[in-house]
Amino acid sequence: MNHAPSHRAGLVAVLLLCLSVSAQAAEFTSPESFLAHHNQQTARLNQTAMSILLGWAVLNIGSGTVGHFTTEGETRAFWQANAAWNTVNLAIAGFSLYGQASSSPGSWDLARSLTEGQKMEKLLLFNAGLDVGYLAFGGFLLERGHRTDSGRLRGWGKSLLVQGGFLLLFDAALWFLNARLNSQLTARLTPAPNGVGLMLTWP
Repeated sequence: MNHAPSHRAGLVAVLLLCLSVSAQAAEFTSPESFLAHHNQQTARLNQTAMSILLGWAVLNIGSGTVGHFTTEGETRAFWQANAAWNTVNLAIAGFSLYGQASSSPGSWDLARSLTEGQKMEKLLLFNAGLDVGYLAFGGFLLERGHRTDSGRLRGWGKSLLVQGGFLLLFDAALWFLNARLNSQLTARLTPAPNGVGLMLTWP
């Protein structure tokens, strides 16, 4: 059973995510313009990420449905699990894109920007921990499938290894890119003149 296309699609998706943040420096005339640009860039990154997740889900649901009707045994179990797993990814991506479409991050103040950035980083680290659990469970199912000679368990295990591996790469890349953007913001922070709170420095 050759699952190379699924792995290649996952790597391509993560690569596109990494390329979604421009490395070019921009000119800003005020702290407000810098903050608005930062928030818009973060929003574009996360919208791109959810679009990739949506595409991954549609690809796997489509191929999994075809595989269900055209294969048997272990291979059929693999495609079935891919399709079932990605109904969750489809819902997550769909709701996230809908919520992002109705938000206006360009108008967030500094406090909201910092809070949202920290929340996203923590969420992605939590998700990465879950992804490791998915990989471990996939390995368990695969091993048990070999011991009990169960093609269904082997197929489910292989599916979890593919899906968990993709999500781990995806969440790790998205965490890294969000953390990089957030560090560009926090690097400009200094205590306010009255000693209460923080403010953006500007040349």
